[in-house]
Amino acid sequence: MVKIPFFKRAGLVLAAATMLSVPSVSAASTSADAFTLYSNKSETQEALTNYAKTWGEANGVDVTIKVCSGSCTLGDQLKADFTAGDGPDVFVIEGQAGYDMWADFLTPLEGDWVDQTEFEFKQGDDVYGFPVSVEGYGLAYNADLLEEAGIDPATLDSFESLKAAMEDLENRKEELGLTTVVANATKEGETWIMGNHDFNAFLGGGLENGDRSVVEQTLKGEVDEQRMADYADWVELLFNHTEKQMLTVGTQEDMDIAFASGQAAFLHQGNWKDPNLKELEADFAMGFIPYQTLGTDTNADGLFIGAPSYYVVNKESAAMESITKFFNDMVSTPEGQDYIVNQANMISAFSTTTESPEAPMSAFLAQWVADEKPVYSFDSIYFTPDGFGMNNLGPIYGQFAQGNIDKAEFIKLMTEEIAKIPSLLGE
Repeated sequence: MVKIPFFKRAGLVLAAATMLSVPSVSAASTSADAFTLYSNKSETQEALTNYAKTWGEANGVDVTIKVCSGSCTLGDQLKADFTAGDGPDVFVIEGQAGYDMWADFLTPLEGDWVDQTEFEFKQGDDVYGFPVSVEGYGLAYNADLLEEAGIDPATLDSFESLKAAMEDLENRKEELGLTTVVANATKEGETWIMGNHDFNAFLGGGLENGDRSVVEQTLKGEVDEQRMADYADWVELLFNHTEKQMLTVGTQEDMDIAFASGQAAFLHQGNWKDPNLKELEADFAMGFIPYQTLGTDTNADGLFIGAPSYYVVNKESAAMESITKFFNDMVSTPEGQDYIVNQANMISAFSTTTESPEAPMSAFLAQWVADEKPVYSFDSIYFTPDGFGMNNLGPIYGQFAQGNIDKAEFIKLMTEEIAKIPSLLGE
């Protein structure tokens, strides 16, 4: 079995994210008793805001929470804020590409929390990133609905078995009350769904955690033709069984509603959707099956799990002492652990956390990790040029979804776009 990895990236620099020029202004708070935190997760905004308010009142610190998600592009928004002299004290990066972009603005971090996680973001011997959470995904399923249909999720362990199950569900949509077999979307503003998370399966599917061989090949502009062909079959399978309107013009909210209401058997999202599904009163057992992206000869058996994002600190901030305490308390106090696990419905990245997630998707992933089941890298996509998945690849998925190109053309366009990566990186 492949255990959850140690995300120690000492000395690992696979890409220099130069697509977005970074401004020279780096304003942050000028007070030791106030700081701004910029998150990229609308799903946890309310919980984070409430925790920050309570913590701030108890510690005499004014904490402002801002969020960028959905159609908001974090890199572009941060660039605008820094240029306007309104750069936050704390903000989010998504792995190496994010670090490469903002390295000149960041300061190394210290704190008791560093020794309580295997998921901190490092450069050399220095820690720069506080892991927001452990997240993960496969293809989410409605266990109650599959049981009604006579389908055991454990049998969906190959491309052929999953294809047969989806075809069966497609033929029985009216009987089972389905409007779509899969809830998925590709429209502008949602291109991260396929361009980031699904493409990550091409980069890391079937590979032991930490195996960046396909990432390195991709960064050279090269594509394994068989791997891409197998991956295209997977994308075609998803698209064939997603209702056309949802796939082409739907939003992630449309996806959530369809899944939560029992009108979709599968949801193309991860455990970060727990808060949304709770709000939508989804009342059924759910879990994840592995993406079957490896063709008909190889069964994928792992889920994508890791620390996908990190809090980093603006080196110009005057509130470093307060920020350090904020991080330490989030990890070590009952209130901080309650926020991470129960209020934000996240999986803690810290070994000292005693709380266990109750939200169904997070609980499933936590048990998967505890059982030492196979895990594939969740962070591979962040070693490509910043925005590449959403902006360069995302529209290609959209064309395929709309029927403007066939599978052969999809493969051709994906291959051509990947070939541009070295020039995008200035090589």
